[in-house]
Amino acid sequence: MNKKLPVGIQTIETIIEDGYVYVDKTDFIHTLITTGKYYFLIRPRRFGKSLLVSTLSAIFRGKKSLFKGYKIYSLPLGWNSHPVIHLDFTQVVTSNSQELHDSLLRTFHTIAKESGKSIETPSLKEGFSNLVKALSLDGKVVILVDEYDKPIVDRLNNHDVAEANRELLKSLFETLKGLDAYLQFVFITGVSKFAQVSLFSGFNNLLDITTQQEYATFLGYTEEEILNYFPDYLSEIRKRGLSLEQMREWYNGYRFSRRSSATVYNPHSTLNFLIAKELGSFWFRTGTPSFLIKLIREAPQELLPLSGCMASEKELLDSYNSKSMSLKALMWQTGYLTFQKHDADLNLFQLDFPNKEVRGAFFDSLVYDLVKLDSGRTTLASAECKRYLEKRQVDLFFQLINLFFANIPYNLFQDTNEAFYHAIFLSLLEAMGIRVHAEQKTNLGRIDLVVELEKSLYIFEFKLNQSAKEALQQILDKNYLEKYSRYGKHLLLIGASFNSKTRNISEWAIKERT
Repeated sequence: MNKKLPVGIQTIETIIEDGYVYVDKTDFIHTLITTGKYYFLIRPRRFGKSLLVSTLSAIFRGKKSLFKGYKIYSLPLGWNSHPVIHLDFTQVVTSNSQELHDSLLRTFHTIAKESGKSIETPSLKEGFSNLVKALSLDGKVVILVDEYDKPIVDRLNNHDVAEANRELLKSLFETLKGLDAYLQFVFITGVSKFAQVSLFSGFNNLLDITTQQEYATFLGYTEEEILNYFPDYLSEIRKRGLSLEQMREWYNGYRFSRRSSATVYNPHSTLNFLIAKELGSFWFRTGTPSFLIKLIREAPQELLPLSGCMASEKELLDSYNSKSMSLKALMWQTGYLTFQKHDADLNLFQLDFPNKEVRGAFFDSLVYDLVKLDSGRTTLASAECKRYLEKRQVDLFFQLINLFFANIPYNLFQDTNEAFYHAIFLSLLEAMGIRVHAEQKTNLGRIDLVVELEKSLYIFEFKLNQSAKEALQQILDKNYLEKYSRYGKHLLLIGASFNSKTRNISEWAIKERT
């Protein structure tokens, strides 16, 4: 009989005792516990962080019998019971700093009461310190912090609230530095690293294992684990005409270490796929976060070179400014982009969407949020658009695209520039499943957009309130087609003009090369 799949279950006791599949990662946990004391880790949402925190809690509470048959059971470990402080910021009120402050104080009192203790909380820092000291009477304390950055990430669209919450958390975590003698282990996890740069400056002995090679497959499923733990479910999906290759294309591709080529599958999406037995965008059901949409609205040009973009380590890992965030850094930190290649000489990283699920659903969500078009409408139009492009029926293609532009609310066009139109055009094509390459560099310039199909390749150059012939002439003058002349495909050079008054593509000029 198949073990049940633990979709949405984040408590290790429930998974093991109620007969759910548990992909055993306890050898990683054993290494953590036996080689260090203070750790920091980020991973995208729904990647198993809460289950990891629950597992750490059970181990530090001395529940050895729970893990019989799992890797850590036979490894050398004292299994001493320790008091545990579990701060889950998904359960804390974060709408402003005062509510965050009050909610944390209530949490401290609840933890103390459950442990049979009573504490004074004249301030947040004193309350936290008093809680640790009171619990330490029963043994050295373990502190587990889940989604530490939620009070900041959820408020990025309001700079003042995000900053106030950050300052409050910084003050709270500074308390840990003076409590070392009372602490056994500290583990802090979340979805972004940017806040960590300044948040833990007063508690700087955290070991960041986010991109360490040894922990590249700590969370998420490797393909080997999927084959070992889910053979019966894989057999069932094959009966439905689905394959491991499709599963890999949709849900694999997350690479968390710049030194390791190992990739992992999104566990949430994988489990949902095995249950539903059909491909779908399970990770994206909650939609694209509002702070990403806000950034794209303010700087649409940053959207254009995302696929295959290069970034420095400092930009990705060591930057924080809630007023001005790098879009690609935020998208990497929150799981929308992942490592592809590392140029060791330049110390630059190439980033891209990890898989088909994230890429497609991101642009679906973006089109809906920016231009109020749902995925159903773009899906219906996608086959038609592809057919027009394959048959080189460019006039019909642009007429169809303009139907979408016509549905964009008027207010979205206010104070926009060429990059906004370009970003909408790119997003529409991506949402239709048409792969595009934006801002492709050549020795003489940068191509706005390239669309490569089976037999044809399109080179687009866009202008705002200028003639399409000017755009086409730029392609010819800068010899953009040379880069693709050996592809053996029919080349179409297209200059297109966006018109800010009619709010659509007003004209286009075409030149074909075989």
